[in-house]
Amino acid sequence: MRKLFVLVAFAFLFESCFSYKPMDNDPSKMEAGKTYKIKRNHRCSKVIFHEIKGNTILVTKDFEKKEIPINDITEIKKRKFSIVKTVLLPLSITAAFAGAFVIALSN
Repeated sequence: MRKLFVLVAFAFLFESCFSYKPMDNDPSKMEAGKTYKIKRNHRCSKVIFHEIKGNTILVTKDFEKKEIPINDITEIKKRKFSIVKTVLLPLSITAAFAGAFVIALSN
Protein backbone atom coordinates (compact mmCIF):
# COMPACT_ATOMS: atom_id res chain seq x y z
CA MET A 1 0.00 0.00 0.00
CA ARG A 2 2.85 2.32 0.83
CA LYS A 3 4.50 1.70 -2.54
CA LEU A 4 1.25 2.51 -4.32
CA PHE A 5 0.98 5.80 -2.42
CA VAL A 6 4.58 6.70 -3.32
CA LEU A 7 3.97 5.94 -7.00
CA VAL A 8 0.81 8.07 -7.09
CA ALA A 9 2.60 10.88 -5.25
CA PHE A 10 5.43 10.82 -7.82
CA ALA A 11 2.88 10.91 -10.64
CA PHE A 12 1.42 14.14 -9.23
CA LEU A 13 4.69 15.76 -8.19
CA PHE A 14 6.49 15.32 -11.50
CA GLU A 15 3.65 16.54 -13.69
CA SER A 16 4.16 19.79 -15.50
CA CYS A 17 1.31 22.26 -15.72
CA PHE A 18 2.79 23.92 -18.78
CA SER A 19 3.59 23.01 -22.34
CA TYR A 20 5.48 24.97 -24.96
CA LYS A 21 3.70 25.98 -28.17
CA PRO A 22 5.68 26.90 -31.30
CA MET A 23 5.46 30.49 -32.50
CA ASP A 24 6.99 32.56 -35.29
CA ASN A 25 10.74 33.01 -35.03
CA ASP A 26 10.16 36.73 -34.67
CA PRO A 27 11.54 38.05 -31.36
CA SER A 28 9.53 41.28 -31.78
CA LYS A 29 6.38 39.24 -30.96
CA MET A 30 7.82 38.08 -27.63
CA GLU A 31 6.38 39.62 -24.45
CA ALA A 32 8.66 40.90 -21.69
CA GLY A 33 8.59 38.84 -18.51
CA LYS A 34 7.22 35.69 -20.19
CA THR A 35 8.99 32.32 -20.30
CA TYR A 36 10.11 30.89 -23.64
CA LYS A 37 12.04 27.89 -24.86
CA ILE A 38 14.67 29.01 -27.36
CA LYS A 39 16.50 26.57 -29.61
CA ARG A 40 19.89 27.55 -30.96
CA ASN A 41 22.89 25.49 -32.02
CA HIS A 42 20.81 22.32 -31.52
CA ARG A 43 20.29 23.15 -27.81
CA CYS A 44 17.11 24.25 -26.06
CA SER A 45 17.12 26.76 -23.22
CA LYS A 46 14.28 27.91 -20.99
CA VAL A 47 14.62 31.67 -20.64
CA ILE A 48 12.68 34.70 -19.43
CA PHE A 49 12.59 37.35 -22.14
CA HIS A 50 13.30 40.99 -21.22
CA GLU A 51 13.99 43.12 -24.28
CA ILE A 52 15.51 43.39 -27.76
CA LYS A 53 18.83 45.25 -28.03
CA GLY A 54 19.77 45.75 -31.67
CA ASN A 55 20.61 42.31 -33.09
CA THR A 56 20.41 40.51 -29.73
CA ILE A 57 17.75 39.70 -27.17
CA LEU A 58 18.26 40.14 -23.44
CA VAL A 59 17.06 37.14 -21.42
CA THR A 60 17.48 35.63 -17.97
CA LYS A 61 18.70 32.03 -17.86
CA ASP A 62 19.61 30.31 -14.60
CA PHE A 63 19.38 33.65 -12.72
CA GLU A 64 21.92 35.27 -15.06
CA LYS A 65 21.18 37.91 -17.67
CA LYS A 66 22.46 36.89 -21.09
CA GLU A 67 22.39 38.31 -24.58
CA ILE A 68 21.48 35.92 -27.40
CA PRO A 69 22.14 36.90 -31.03
CA ILE A 70 18.90 36.84 -33.05
CA ASN A 71 20.72 35.18 -35.97
CA ASP A 72 21.54 32.11 -33.80
CA ILE A 73 17.89 31.42 -32.88
CA THR A 74 16.34 28.57 -34.89
CA GLU A 75 13.08 28.08 -32.95
CA ILE A 76 11.06 29.93 -30.31
CA LYS A 77 8.33 28.29 -28.22
CA LYS A 78 6.06 30.14 -25.79
CA ARG A 79 5.04 28.59 -22.47
CA LYS A 80 1.31 27.95 -22.20
CA PHE A 81 -0.81 26.57 -19.36
CA SER A 82 -2.13 23.10 -20.18
CA ILE A 83 -5.33 21.88 -18.50
CA VAL A 84 -4.69 18.37 -19.88
CA LYS A 85 -1.32 18.09 -18.16
CA THR A 86 -2.66 19.65 -14.96
CA VAL A 87 -5.89 17.71 -14.43
CA LEU A 88 -6.59 14.91 -16.89
CA LEU A 89 -3.20 13.20 -16.99
CA PRO A 90 -2.78 12.88 -13.18
CA LEU A 91 -6.39 11.69 -12.84
CA SER A 92 -5.90 9.02 -15.49
CA ILE A 93 -2.66 7.85 -13.83
CA THR A 94 -4.40 7.68 -10.45
CA ALA A 95 -7.32 5.75 -11.96
CA ALA A 96 -4.91 3.29 -13.58
CA PHE A 97 -3.12 2.69 -10.27
CA ALA A 98 -6.42 2.31 -8.43
CA GLY A 99 -7.66 -0.15 -11.07
CA ALA A 100 -4.46 -2.17 -10.82
CA PHE A 101 -4.78 -2.18 -7.04
CA VAL A 102 -8.39 -3.41 -7.20
CA ILE A 103 -7.45 -6.15 -9.67
CA ALA A 104 -4.55 -7.23 -7.44
CA LEU A 105 -6.83 -7.45 -4.39
CA SER A 106 -9.59 -9.37 -6.19
CA ASN A 107 -7.28 -12.29 -7.06
